[in-house]
Amino acid sequence: LLIFFVIVQTTAIAGSIILGILADSIGQKKTIIITLVMWLITVLLAYLVQDKSSFYIVGLIAGAAMGSSQSTSRSLMSKLTPPEKKTEFFGFYSFFGKSSAVLGPLVFGLVSFLSGDQRLAIISISFFFLIGLLILLKVKDPKTTSA
Repeated sequence: LLIFFVIVQTTAIAGSIILGILADSIGQKKTIIITLVMWLITVLLAYLVQDKSSFYIVGLIAGAAMGSSQSTSRSLMSKLTPPEKKTEFFGFYSFFGKSSAVLGPLVFGLVSFLSGDQRLAIISISFFFLIGLLILLKVKDPKTTSA
């Protein structure tokens, strides 16, 4: 478990740097879309893995996605928010972030309890990434819109 933790944290650092450079090049929205696809792949692989080495590969992808998700989403939020409403909008951002930290594990636990299958529970989490991706696709990209 310690090795897995080190893998995730190390790739989170690398992911935030590499995907941060990518965000500067292609924009935050496109980078978050890439990150959400990475999360969907991570969840699918976590569902499918059968051995320890495959589990470590899942950790590599999860770490890279995690490192980028937080920093890039804050950057996009900052660009989308009117200056006079930054406090209010980031309050909502924080509220929904904290809510998801409760809702995700709650859904995982509920699906695991009801089905008796943790693999099914992990795949249920993909629903949240998919909904986030669909919502994000409707958001105007600040890189392509004029100020």
